[in-house]
Amino acid sequence: MLSFSPNLRRWAAFIVAAPVFLLWAALGRPVAWAGEVPFGEGLLWRVQAADAAPDTAPGFLLGTIHITDERVLALPAPVREAFDSARSATFEIILTPQVRARIGQAMILTDGRTLDAILGPETFATVAEAGRRYGFQPAQLRLLKPWALASILSIPDSEMARTRDGGVPLDQALQAEAARQGKAVHALETPAEQIALFNEMPEASQIAMLTSAIDQNAAIEELFEEMTRQYLARDTGGIYARMQAQRQEQPELMELFLRRFNDERNAVMVERMAERLAEGGAFIAVGALHLPGEKGLLSLLTEKGYTVERVY
Repeated sequence: MLSFSPNLRRWAAFIVAAPVFLLWAALGRPVAWAGEVPFGEGLLWRVQAADAAPDTAPGFLLGTIHITDERVLALPAPVREAFDSARSATFEIILTPQVRARIGQAMILTDGRTLDAILGPETFATVAEAGRRYGFQPAQLRLLKPWALASILSIPDSEMARTRDGGVPLDQALQAEAARQGKAVHALETPAEQIALFNEMPEASQIAMLTSAIDQNAAIEELFEEMTRQYLARDTGGIYARMQAQRQEQPELMELFLRRFNDERNAVMVERMAERLAEGGAFIAVGALHLPGEKGLLSLLTEKGYTVERVY
């Protein structure tokens, strides 16, 4: 086992969030038309099928942010009430120690190449400089896939420090609490599907993702704080709008990201959550970026005949 594999297992908790963090960092200016995004305000939504039996308890859909910040972990009263009263809890993925190890191994190159050979000496020198701030030596970085290092470089020092001290992102905290309460716990995606999102990305796109992470790494703390504040303000439309606006500057990369990491996954998630919603009393938590927009989960649920109502 590689000497830095425990670190990789720790970083595995953030791969579901990496695309959002990277895309947010790539766009440093506000977007005026955020309010036009469908379902762009609110984090917690009550969801019920139009043909649900009268005694079927409604479901709740929560938009999360995959970070360890105490402001995020302190659940607002409406979210706490919906969670505590739920019969089941569903998340994007269930992160067990085994899944973490599997993701960590997926971050390592296995085709005989090294990262410096993929990037070239000049770019790798820049990568090595950034990697040192995260405690990685060049020899270790040479073993990482471009997407893996991009994911790492999208995380600020404050988040790393909290993780080293035992902090867990909101989704994982909810998973652990659901287990303590004896709720049935489900996942909308498998570990293999999560890994494939990155592993099957064209290598050129992985390199573009890494380049963007390097360019924005020095400002990542400030950008992270801005995103957190926007999330706490329940402005999911603002976060979504920034991603959309970036299409004008990096159209190919952004089209790939938004299609691969958001739109296509939303179509799958809305089908898979149907069973949980039909059972009644479901609490479903996914990244907040999946909620708003014409191809967001709330729009898709509405198209399928569900009634959605903002709670918080």
